[in-house]
Amino acid sequence: MTNNPVSDGRSLFRRIVGAVTLMAVASVATVLFYDYPGEDPIPEGVVLTTVRSAILGQERELLIHLPPNPDSAAKYPVVYVLDGSSQDDHIANKFDVLSAAGLAPKVIVVGIPNMTAENRSLHLIPPFMRTDAEKQESPKGEGDKFLSFMESELFPFIEKNYPASQIRLFCGNSRGGLLVMYSLLHDPEMFQARFCYSAPFWREDSIMVKNVSEFLSSRDSLRTFLYISVGQDEGEKGFYRMTEAIKGLAPKGFTWYAELTPHANHQNNAHLSASLAIARWGEYVASSN
Repeated sequence: MTNNPVSDGRSLFRRIVGAVTLMAVASVATVLFYDYPGEDPIPEGVVLTTVRSAILGQERELLIHLPPNPDSAAKYPVVYVLDGSSQDDHIANKFDVLSAAGLAPKVIVVGIPNMTAENRSLHLIPPFMRTDAEKQESPKGEGDKFLSFMESELFPFIEKNYPASQIRLFCGNSRGGLLVMYSLLHDPEMFQARFCYSAPFWREDSIMVKNVSEFLSSRDSLRTFLYISVGQDEGEKGFYRMTEAIKGLAPKGFTWYAELTPHANHQNNAHLSASLAIARWGEYVASSN
């Protein structure tokens, strides 16, 4: 759903289907040769590197997917993908194929691995939510700290060392989707587009829905792009609550989609819905130019 429709979904879907075979071949090749940091060989066009974070007190791994056949004079949008090493490969493959088909711009994809379970528990949860939703005594998340790392340390590192523009996109799956949505509340201009796959918006009595509602009601306008999706087999009530909240409060200029992915569950929704999400963003970019 969107308050600013750009195209008929069925027409867009047919155009995506035209690129499916090529995308499938690319995806299989990637899975065969690369699954997580440290495994060799790393595919051509992928850089495994690290950045030291004083904010987090950690050396953070990065998986950087450069666009195929880059123009030496060009600067490319950057897609920051949470749960790097499990989500970045398929996102990068889809961007490569859909950009080749003319459905989206070329991009650089930066996968951010969690490295530890503790990192994922702390860094992907907003500061107003518990890291363990079932335990009242559970500590609050440190998503605000992680976003500060991205803004103050990661963005400058990428934009200094790679052909990156200052157009930034943010992708998150499951609890990573919570951080992506929280980034909208934290700083709407931090990213030009956000993608939330299977985010558990139901957690803690739908507190994220309440906070998003308060944020949107305070805005007269909001020029950004948001895509949220959930698998048909997930039974995700929080998704519907979020959809209704946005529908009733979306300010002028806010382009958003909320879509149910047929035959998808929590494990595969991001893989199945990302192509449509990317193509919708591509149309948003084309309509904005």
